[in-house]
Amino acid sequence: MHVNNTLFNAFHEDHAALGRALHDLRNALAADDFPTAKKIAEKLEFEAGAHIAFEEIDFYPALGPFLSDTELEGMYAEHADGLTLIRDIRNARPALISAAAQKDFIKRTEALEAHVSECGELFGAMGGLSAMEQDALKERLDYWRLQAPSWSEAAALARKTPR
Repeated sequence: MHVNNTLFNAFHEDHAALGRALHDLRNALAADDFPTAKKIAEKLEFEAGAHIAFEEIDFYPALGPFLSDTELEGMYAEHADGLTLIRDIRNARPALISAAAQKDFIKRTEALEAHVSECGELFGAMGGLSAMEQDALKERLDYWRLQAPSWSEAAALARKTPR
């Protein structure tokens, strides 16, 4: 099993950044700091898009031989739930957020954090890809980083891409 350290490192770097942002988001929500939570949600909308596009359009399909359809569909669904969470926080009016809504935001953020941490399991599946496939995926990740789509744009592009 060969793992391209460049792809592995870039993938790990993205997940670490997403994990930190989600941790900060959960902390802001728990502290009733909705202005900060909205800023973090805005940041996630625009900074996570390249990684989301890479995963949904390039990476998950490449892992198809190593993961079940149920696992893959679950990952796509978790991304959709994450985008809905980000949109809900961005659109929320702080003065109107109830304690129940706040708890819901925190619970949904924790679910997204779990998705990001569980993506570590994909590192093992990545090793099932050939060196050439890994190199091609790293090029695609670099491409998406240059394109820098928002999460919303990435989701729209992924919906248009056959799985």
